[in-house]
Amino acid sequence: MKRKLILILMVLICSSYTICFGTQTGNVYLESNRDIVEVGEELEITVNLNKNEVAAFNMTLNYDDAKWEYISDIESANVENGNILYVWYDEAGGNNAKKGELVKFKFKAKENGLSTFNISGEFYNSSGQQIEADFKEMQVQIGKEDTTLELQSEEEQGNSNEANNSYLQSLRLDIEGISPEFDKNIYEYYITVPTKVKELEVLAISENQKATINITGNEGLKEGQNTIKIEVISEDKSTNKVYNIYVTRTDNVEAANANLEILAIENTLLTPPFDAKETRYDAEVPNNTEKLNIFAVPENENAKVEVTGGSNLQEGDNTVIITVTAENGYTVKEYKINVHKRNEKEQVEYQQEQEEQKEKLEDAYEIEKLSADEEKVNGAEEGKEDKEAEEKTENIIFTIIGTIISILVLGFTVYRIIKEKK
Repeated sequence: MKRKLILILMVLICSSYTICFGTQTGNVYLESNRDIVEVGEELEITVNLNKNEVAAFNMTLNYDDAKWEYISDIESANVENGNILYVWYDEAGGNNAKKGELVKFKFKAKENGLSTFNISGEFYNSSGQQIEADFKEMQVQIGKEDTTLELQSEEEQGNSNEANNSYLQSLRLDIEGISPEFDKNIYEYYITVPTKVKELEVLAISENQKATINITGNEGLKEGQNTIKIEVISEDKSTNKVYNIYVTRTDNVEAANANLEILAIENTLLTPPFDAKETRYDAEVPNNTEKLNIFAVPENENAKVEVTGGSNLQEGDNTVIITVTAENGYTVKEYKINVHKRNEKEQVEYQQEQEEQKEKLEDAYEIEKLSADEEKVNGAEEGKEDKEAEEKTENIIFTIIGTIISILVLGFTVYRIIKEKK
């Protein structure tokens, strides 16, 4: 009790003087659970402090009371003309000092438009030192125009009339980066967004437009990994499917990297070929395979990789799951491989197919070889004919040149005889 009174007294004294045993720095900021709300919807504004702990404070939150109705019922909060005056102190005399979330206020939207929230006040630690706070305002939009995704949802319609169809036809977000590419048979998707993103708009269109779609978890995203759940209930209520989008909200993208750089199985091909964005694969192994030698390397060397289901393979389909936990410890991504182990009959058929394929390849090789040899022989004969023709041409040219020389010599001789007679 004595320490509590001393703390309150120190706060009162420090509120009157600029300096009190020095100052410490901190960052007091506002955070909303939504960026855009409609008239009549509720909004939560949280006052946060980082880099320090606070044992007592008095603060004023300013808002536009023409656009917002204050609906919280908090003791020690006085509301007047768009200003909330709030005072708090640690009744334990500083033993229960706060850090992080300090207080949360609730509002209800009254009128469309862009509104601004401001905060000011004085904050003290358990030693009575004033925390030099950096206050930042924030804005929230009330009412919104139709977004691109909303316009697309009005234009795009499902193309199935099956009453028991609970598949999605399309799944998109208002921000790029979701992986893998949408496939109605894939139910897990991943994306990393910056901390400034507090909600995601989801476009989900069912193959049967009369199916019911419920979307939860896309608002009020917390820092860390979040799950957006899209449940599709068929028209006749007989089936339902759940698609999950795992959203990591962080500014440290590298620490949130849960991608694999390499994924391979010894002596086995993956279908499709490995791509970090693809999370589903198929593989087929011989009947005598008991254990798989799986090579999985993360893009971030500080991420952890765990492989389950790669041993004691049973005939038929086996599921191998490669779980990658990012460096941050909370972003998790799963790669799944459906490994089909052939039974004895399938193994015999596979070997027969391989033998037939081998024979076809050998036959094709022999045909190609004969064709190459024939071309070689034909080429040699053509070469011989060309050479003979070339030699014949050379002989003709030499004969012509010899005849010309003989004529010139004869003419020169006749010329000398005539000249001597003269």
